[in-house]
Amino acid sequence: MTCQDLEDPCLVHYCGRGEECAALGGVARCICVRKCGPAKRRVCGTDGRLYDNRCELHKAGCLSGVNIEIDHSLKCFIPSASKAKNVRILPKTADNAIELETKSKEAKTCGSPQYEIMKYAAFSVFFRYEKNVEMLKMMKANPSFSCILFYHNGETINEGKRPAELRMCNAICSLFVEPTYDNLLLINHAKLMYQKSWNSGKEYMVSALFRYLDLDGNGFLQLEELQKITKQDKLDDMSDVCVMSDMIRFEDMDKDGRLGLNEFYAAFSKLYSLSVVTLEKALEINRISAKVGDNVEIRCDVSGNPPPPIVWKRYSADLTTLGDEDVRVFSDGSLYLTKIQLVHAGNYTCRALRNSEVTQTHVLTVHTLPEVKVTPRIQSRRPGEKTSMFCHVIGEPFPENILCPKVVWLKNEERLKLDMVHKYRVVGNGTELSIDNIDYADTGAYMCQASNTGGVTRDISSLIVQEILTPTAPKEERRFFAFHDWGVSVYEPTACRLYHQIQSTDIIPGTQEYVCGDKGVNCSWGQAINVANRYVYVSQPLKDRVLVISKIQMVVVDVVITDKYPVALHYVAHLDQVWVLNWRSVYDDGVKTIQVIRDASQKRKHHTVHPEPIDGQFDLVRDLFMPTAQDLSHWFKYGYVSHANQRGLYKLDLANMRYIRSIDLSPYNCVPRTLQFSSLYGFVIIECEEPGTGHATGQVILDYLTDTVVNKKTTVRGSPLVSPDSRVVVSIDKATDGVTLVVQQVLESGLKFSFDVKTTLMISDIAFYPSRTTHGYDLYASAADKEDILFLNLSNGKVEMITGVGKAMLQSLTQWGNPNRPIAASGIFGHYMVTPADEALFVINGETRTVNCEIGGLVHPRLVTWVTMQLQ
Repeated sequence: MTCQDLEDPCLVHYCGRGEECAALGGVARCICVRKCGPAKRRVCGTDGRLYDNRCELHKAGCLSGVNIEIDHSLKCFIPSASKAKNVRILPKTADNAIELETKSKEAKTCGSPQYEIMKYAAFSVFFRYEKNVEMLKMMKANPSFSCILFYHNGETINEGKRPAELRMCNAICSLFVEPTYDNLLLINHAKLMYQKSWNSGKEYMVSALFRYLDLDGNGFLQLEELQKITKQDKLDDMSDVCVMSDMIRFEDMDKDGRLGLNEFYAAFSKLYSLSVVTLEKALEINRISAKVGDNVEIRCDVSGNPPPPIVWKRYSADLTTLGDEDVRVFSDGSLYLTKIQLVHAGNYTCRALRNSEVTQTHVLTVHTLPEVKVTPRIQSRRPGEKTSMFCHVIGEPFPENILCPKVVWLKNEERLKLDMVHKYRVVGNGTELSIDNIDYADTGAYMCQASNTGGVTRDISSLIVQEILTPTAPKEERRFFAFHDWGVSVYEPTACRLYHQIQSTDIIPGTQEYVCGDKGVNCSWGQAINVANRYVYVSQPLKDRVLVISKIQMVVVDVVITDKYPVALHYVAHLDQVWVLNWRSVYDDGVKTIQVIRDASQKRKHHTVHPEPIDGQFDLVRDLFMPTAQDLSHWFKYGYVSHANQRGLYKLDLANMRYIRSIDLSPYNCVPRTLQFSSLYGFVIIECEEPGTGHATGQVILDYLTDTVVNKKTTVRGSPLVSPDSRVVVSIDKATDGVTLVVQQVLESGLKFSFDVKTTLMISDIAFYPSRTTHGYDLYASAADKEDILFLNLSNGKVEMITGVGKAMLQSLTQWGNPNRPIAASGIFGHYMVTPADEALFVINGETRTVNCEIGGLVHPRLVTWVTMQLQ
C-alpha cells in the first residue's frame, strides 16, 4: 500500500442527501447513493410511496431528479379499508350524542372508529379516577352529561364547593360536544395540570401513557404487556370489538412485533397534531469535521409533523442557555458554531423537546493545519564535518501514520533517500536529521514536512557547505533571569556566563526607590513571568508592587502599584493582560483580591484595574485559575475563581473582566485546590478537597465549553499538570513516604490512565522538556530533600536519575507558596533547564541529561525565568 492509496479526497468532500462521494480520477464527485443500509424504519414520501427507510427515499429523489420529502402524515401506512371509514360529528345541541358511522359492512371488526375509541379511552384507565368504565359508557350514550359526574380526588364537585374546581369543570363540560376520545384526552390533560401544575401538552400525555404501559421499561410495548394491562385494569368493557393488543396489529410500522415510542406517537397523530418524531437509523450518529477558525452549521435530522421544537445539548447542558456568542441555537432548530476552536470538539446531541427517546448525536472533530518549526534556519559547514537539523511538529490530529510517515525530510523538494545509512540518519519521528561526512553536494534546502487532514506544511533549514565559514544569520540565544536575596542576575546557559546584574540596592530609574531596599534588606519575590518576550514582570509582595524589567535594557522600566501583597502573576497573550492575585496578608487564606494590568507588553506607564466583583465583594477570593500558553495556540476566553471553602467555581470572562456563571461542585464534594486546562478537547482538570478538613477527594473533569462535569476520578489524587501539547496530564500525589506520578492521556472521550511511577523522592517542582524521539514532551522533576533530578519518558515510562545538583534551600525559607527547588525549561529547541540549590544555580543539559555547569555565589535563588535573545 502506498501513501497515495491512503489519501482519499472524499474524506474532506461532502455531498447532499441521497448522494455519496466517489473518487473519480482522483477527484471527489457526488453521485446518487448506490446501496442503502439494511435499516427498516419505513417512511412515507410526498410522492405517496412507502420506502424501507429514509436513505431509500432520498436515493429515489436523487435518481428521479425530483425533490421527495418525508410525509409525516403517515397516510401511506393507513390500510385502504380504514381510509373508507370516517367519524362524523353532529351539530351542537343540548341533547345530541356523537354518532359514529362507518361504511364498513363488518360490524364486529376492530375498524377505525371502534379502534380509536378503544385507544383514547385508555387515558381514563391510565389516570385511574373513579368509575372510569361507567363514565366512558355514559359519555358514549350522552356526552353532555352534567359535570356532577366528574370526580376529583374522590369528591363530587357541586355548585357550592371549590369554585376553582368548578370553573375547571365548566370548561371541561364545554368540550363534551367534541368526539368522545378527544374529551377523554382533554379531561385527563386538565386533571393532570390541576393536580401537578404541569404545563404539558398532548405530547406529554401520550409519552406518559407509553411509560405506564411499558411494564418492563425497555422502551417498547409488547403483546404480553398490553394483555397484562388489559387484565389488570379490567379493560374488556372499553370497546365491544377492540382490545389493547390491537395496537400492535395496527401501529407496528416496522413489523417487529412491538411498538416503539415513535410508533405510539404515530397512532395518536392521525387525529391530533402530535409531533411524531422520526430519525433514520443511519443518521443516529453524524460525524462532522471542521478546521480551527471555521463557522459550522449543524442541522438536526430529528423531524416530525408538525416540526417539533429542538433541544441541543452537550454533556447534558442545554446549549440554548449557554450564553456564549460562539454557540447559538437558531429558531429553525439548527446549531451554529462560530470561530471554532479545539475546545469545541466533541459530541452534540439534538432531540425533540417532548421526546427524549429519539436522539441524534453529532460528533465534531476539529483539526488544525500542522505547524512545523526547524532549527537552525541556516548554517554553514566545511566539507567532511557533520551536522544536525531539528524539527518540531504540532497539529490535531497529530501527523502520524504507521504505514506512511506523516513527518518526512526532503532536500530541494525531493524525499531524502534514508537507505543511505552512511549519509543520513533520522531520529525518532522526524525530530532530528543528522548528515555525516558532508560534501559540497550536500548544500541545499532541507525541509521538514508534516501532513494531516488539515493539509501539508513545511519549514526549511538551509545548509551551505564551503571551506571558509561565513556568518549566515542572526543567532538566537536563550538567557535566564535568576531572582535571589540580593537582586536579579541574568546568565547565558551554554558557558554559564553572567550577562547582567541588577543589585537590590540599585535605584529604579526615574524614581527615588530601591529595587529591594538599602543595604542589608533582602529581596522578597513572589512570581516572575515572561511577557511577550519583551518584558519580565516580577511581583514584590512586601512592597505592594510589580516591577517591569526590559529584556533588552536589563533595567526596571516601570513600577505598577497593586493591592496589598501581590503574589501570583498570569499573562494572557491574546489579550495582552497580566492578572495579579493579591494575598492581602502574609498568609495564603481566602481574603485575596484580583487586579489586571492591561496592554502589558506596550511601552507605557501601567496601572491596575479590578475586575467586576462577585456579590459586591472584591476580597473573597481563595484562588485564581488561569490558562497557560500551550503549543496548539488556542486562545482561552475564560478563567476561574474559587472562594474560601466553597464547593464551586466562578467563571471569568477575561476580555470583559466580569463573572458570567457559577459552577456548583457540591454534588462531588469538591473544593477546588488546583486546576489545569487542556486546549485539546476542552477539558478542565480540578484537584478537589473536602471543605473544612482539606482531605483530598480526587479529581473532577469539567467540559470547558459548558462547565458540565464530564467525569469524577476519586482514585486519582494529586495536583494535575498538563503538557504544553495538551496530550498528557501528570498528577503529583504526595505522601509521607514519597510521591506517585500518575500519567494520563488526553483523549476525545476524556482522560485515560497510562501508567504511574512511585518514587521515594519528595518532589518539589516539575518541568516539561521537548522529547528527543517524539514531537511531544518528557518530564523532569526536582527533589525537595535530595541532590537529584528525576527524568521520566512520558511515552514509555522509562525513569532515569540525574545526581549531583546540590542541596536545596530549606523548606522553612520558602516564601509565597513557591517550591524550595523550582526547575524551569528553556522551551522548544532549547537545550537547557535551570534549577536552584541553596546558594547556587545548576544548569542541566536536557539532551544528554547531565549537569552542564554550576553557578555559585548566589544566596537563596528563588525564581527563574527564560527569555530569547536575537544576537547579530
